[in-house]
Amino acid sequence: MPAAEQGELDALTWLGRGDGDLSDWRELRAQAAQAHNQRTASYPIGTPMPADYLEEAMTQFGKSFEEFGEQL
Repeated sequence: MPAAEQGELDALTWLGRGDGDLSDWRELRAQAAQAHNQRTASYPIGTPMPADYLEEAMTQFGKSFEEFGEQL
C-alpha cells in the first residue's frame, strides 16, 4: 500500500477513535504523514477495534460500510 494511503488509513482510525473531528481532518492527515515509518502498515492490525473506528470515521463523512458493500 502506498505511504499516502497508509497515512490516510491511520488518520481515519484516529478520527474514529475520537482524536479529532471532521474539522481536524487535514491536520490528522498531516500528522499521519509525518508519523509514517516502516511500522505504519501494521499499525491498524495492532489497534483494538479498528473496524469500529473506521466505521465511526466513515459516519463522520456521511458514508457507511453498507454503501460500499452494495457496490461490490
